[in-house]
Amino acid sequence: MLVAEASCAAAATTPPQPSSAQAAWHGSPAAASHPTWSIRESQYRLQIGQRSNLLTIANAAGTRSFSVPLAATVGSANLPRGVRSLAVASGQDLTVTVSTSVGAALVEAVVIAQPTYFTVSYSARLGTDPSLRPGFFADGRRGLAMASVTSGYSPDPGLQSPTTRTPATYLGVHPPLPNAPFAPAPYDVELQTPAGWLGIGLVQLPDARRLEVTAAGAVVVDYPLPTIGRFADHGGGGTVAAPAAAGPAGHRGTWLAFPAFVLTVASGWEAGVTAYGASLRTLGQAPVAAPPGHRPSWWYWPIVDTWGQQQVTDAARRDDEFTASWVRHYVSLWRQRFGVGHFTVIIDAQWQKTLGNSVPSSRFGGVAGMQKLIDQLHAQGLRVLLWWPLWVAPSSGKQLRWIDPTAPGYAAHLEAQISQLVGNGPTGLHADGLKLDWGAMIPPDKTFRRPQLGIGAAALYRYMAMLSADAWRAQPTAVIDASAMAPQYGGLEDLLRLYDASAAETWSDRATIVSAADPLALLDGDGWKIVGPQAIPHLVQSAIFGTPAVYYATRWSGGAPIDTTTARALGALMLLTATRGQGAARPYHTDVPAGDDWGYYDGTRLLARSLSGAHAAVVYQYIGACSLPQQAVVVSVARRTLSVPLPPGSTLVQITPGATATNTSHQVSFSAKAGVRYLLRLRGCIG
Repeated sequence: MLVAEASCAAAATTPPQPSSAQAAWHGSPAAASHPTWSIRESQYRLQIGQRSNLLTIANAAGTRSFSVPLAATVGSANLPRGVRSLAVASGQDLTVTVSTSVGAALVEAVVIAQPTYFTVSYSARLGTDPSLRPGFFADGRRGLAMASVTSGYSPDPGLQSPTTRTPATYLGVHPPLPNAPFAPAPYDVELQTPAGWLGIGLVQLPDARRLEVTAAGAVVVDYPLPTIGRFADHGGGGTVAAPAAAGPAGHRGTWLAFPAFVLTVASGWEAGVTAYGASLRTLGQAPVAAPPGHRPSWWYWPIVDTWGQQQVTDAARRDDEFTASWVRHYVSLWRQRFGVGHFTVIIDAQWQKTLGNSVPSSRFGGVAGMQKLIDQLHAQGLRVLLWWPLWVAPSSGKQLRWIDPTAPGYAAHLEAQISQLVGNGPTGLHADGLKLDWGAMIPPDKTFRRPQLGIGAAALYRYMAMLSADAWRAQPTAVIDASAMAPQYGGLEDLLRLYDASAAETWSDRATIVSAADPLALLDGDGWKIVGPQAIPHLVQSAIFGTPAVYYATRWSGGAPIDTTTARALGALMLLTATRGQGAARPYHTDVPAGDDWGYYDGTRLLARSLSGAHAAVVYQYIGACSLPQQAVVVSVARRTLSVPLPPGSTLVQITPGATATNTSHQVSFSAKAGVRYLLRLRGCIG
């Protein structure tokens, strides 16, 4: 939804920094045998020799440290032997220049220190072998002090081993999956070092796909150097003028600049990912298309997606059965079984005439038939999203054809397609938004005729920026539901879909990553392909941390039937949590066998939380500016004894319907029946 104009251009390579009183670099006395520069911030300390490129990062107390070279290999395996380094500081900025023995500059690194993070911006002279992937914080012989790294973490859930000393994250298909859960994940990796968990992330989205730490201690980003060496840098990587300190010899050849790195020091990987997201917000690189308080209430209605039911009824494999009548029947059946009147229907894959075509199949009656179906669903008080595959060009054959969003004329073609999908004109389908899929299936760089407009992650950004702008132009209230979890994409999507899985813990872990990096995002919990035992904890969790999505009406994936009592109880719980207000989710990491519990907050006020290992939920209701809730409403999906936390100062007055309760100063315990809505009247508002 269009709240404010999203920026479609990458920021300058050196990131803008907040303007406030900051600590400054201090030099040791000139007479010192090894003069140094040092700076002390609230979360870390830095020190470097004035004739060195080896930066020492210490914890806030200065008792434990870790070293990283401020060097880079760009088009070469190693920097030449005998290089010289010079570090010069001014205020909170430090510039390190690495030069040959005769004074020809090879690399410049600019460090800008802030209280909770620091950025490092690299520019370098292109070497003689552009086929090599560039490595940062390394010179080819020395890199990060990997011998002292004990563990690591990647926020990319598509990787087989997220906890590794050599973490990576990338945009693209993650075998053996046909796609990837996050497209892309946050461009941040975490290393457990003596100084703490060191986070190394990208500020701007790169003209590249992959960020990784190698066993040799290099931070590698797979920039295609022969390609970006042909165009000027616009923030994602490209050519720049040689730095002023390069000297006459250093001005020879091609100089390249790259997106800045942001480094953080934290107590754990989750705190590190949180610090990464916070630094991007401070740097203006993590926009939110529609922040809490600016969202239509229907975004919190349950999502009812057709894809799971298509699978269990063979309508996915025999697409001749997937028709407008099939959708009407599914919607009616789901409403009847779950007892929910208002929800958002997603008409998933196979509604199109061909993949990538905005014209509906004849099975839906073409344009007129789809218009009629969506208008009928609107008349029932429902909202409707249409599934849309990214990167796919319309084709009559079975072989997929890829689009090139940089091609002349493609922008007009895309605008016509998106305008038809969400527009209300004579040929518009009247949809309320789009479920974007296949973001990770980005085609090879050679597909893009004008790579200077963006390749890799920058290409996906530009493509999504065009698409979302087209949608919001045609329908200002259109919702974009996608899986680009790097916070830099936040201004282009309204809901962040957690993608396919089968276990509640998998979705909860993914939600933990996104809520850490991008706490203001609204999550689409997804639900394909959930199996029976996981259904209750996942749907309860997602009803708290985001918007729950149900893909089935009769059977879960795997064939387990959905009994009427469970369906009705889940419906009652989702109706309740849709009223919880707009805020931010926080995991409680209970890790009980039944499932994690989650909380939902507006600042410090607890709006809602899951209970009993994600088998029940409570919504706290406030009046005006009162800091304590006036009442709490509870729904359980199964018969069980619940313990409902009470904010300090609150006391129970009454439970309706009547139940025997045990009331302490911090919680109320009572036996709850499945699907019953319990009202707890409370006393204790202090205004």
